[in-house]
Amino acid sequence: METWTFIISAAALAVSLYTYFAHDRKLKQQERLINSYQLKQLQEEEQANKKADIRAEISQNTKGPRTLRIWNNGRAVARNIRVEGLDVEGLIVMNDEIFPYEIMNPQDDAELKLYLTIGCPQKLTLKLIWDDESGQDNVTTKVITL
Repeated sequence: METWTFIISAAALAVSLYTYFAHDRKLKQQERLINSYQLKQLQEEEQANKKADIRAEISQNTKGPRTLRIWNNGRAVARNIRVEGLDVEGLIVMNDEIFPYEIMNPQDDAELKLYLTIGCPQKLTLKLIWDDESGQDNVTTKVITL
């Protein structure tokens, strides 16, 4: 009788130990997955904090010139912002001497007045170039309908 009690107790202990270690292994595996995911998100966040995002849009006033607004939609400071593609026939750009723009903080903007004359194209392809902490000569191309 004592032998059966010992065997049952030993089997119960073995099953309990197996269950504990299997459960512990799964928990540690999940913890490693969560930690790697959080680390990846932190790295992506750090990279996003180093990037500026220069954008452009045009607004049409009811009368007079159109306004080209260029702004930094990113999280980092943009430096040496250049705009290419404004030298088309039939387009007169006022105050374009502000480019290259030295420093543009996040959410800052600059505006150019555009006057359209005869022979101006319907669409304008702008190439926006800037430097930031993530690299030099970042480029985005924007097609704007005039």
